[in-house]
Amino acid sequence: MTCADVERWLVAAFMAFTGAGIFSVRTNRLQPNDPEEMRATFDWIVFSAEILGTNSNERIALLTWARAKARRRIKRHRRLRLLKDVPGGSITDHCREFGIWRRTFDRRRKRACERLAEAWNARGSQ
Repeated sequence: MTCADVERWLVAAFMAFTGAGIFSVRTNRLQPNDPEEMRATFDWIVFSAEILGTNSNERIALLTWARAKARRRIKRHRRLRLLKDVPGGSITDHCREFGIWRRTFDRRRKRACERLAEAWNARGSQ
């Protein structure tokens, strides 16, 4: 698992369920047949809370980024744009609202992503 994989799963979660806030619903109750299989898409949001802490700045940055990325992808895709109303704003809006520099935001996002990838890989080796 790499940082890019973590980002891909989180963007997929927000693309699939556009109405989700960055603070998530319960863990998925479905169990895969193969225990080595990837977690369900929405479980990545919950996994981020387990590893990073529910209200950590790193988690908020990563999930805000994923939601904004999903929003941009949906708006650019003609068919999805017609099907889904996507709430939320841009990363610039978030930084302005919370009074942080974009560079600080990006460092937090990257640190969170790396911690999630390391935690996932550590679980596999135990």
